[in-house]
Amino acid sequence: MIRKIIHIDEEKCNGCGLCASACHEGAIELVDGKAKLVRENFCDGFGDCLPNCPAGAISFEEREAPAYDEAAVKMAQKKKAMEKLMREVQAGGGCPGSRTMELHKEAASERETAPGSVRPVSRLN
Repeated sequence: MIRKIIHIDEEKCNGCGLCASACHEGAIELVDGKAKLVRENFCDGFGDCLPNCPAGAISFEEREAPAYDEAAVKMAQKKKAMEKLMREVQAGGGCPGSRTMELHKEAASERETAPGSVRPVSRLN
């Protein structure tokens, strides 16, 4: 199918990565220090990457390319978000309530109490 798609001039590209960050679909990645259109079917042809390129290395062209695959883009976005969440959780971030914990129930007679008090002393200090 002939459609409008971006073209990245490798000679002009300085490898800053701003276009890859601006591409919400994930069609552009840095490969060997240069921006590359790695998934043609992810490029929607809107050009969000265009104004972010300080080197002027990105332009539009009309050429034979696979059709834009919105379903694949959405699946890839969900996968990327899940991977990011997993990295945050593994690094100790994320929701504290979602961390794995071991809870041990103690008998009331085993709990420490403050002198003259019936309330247990907190061990959370």
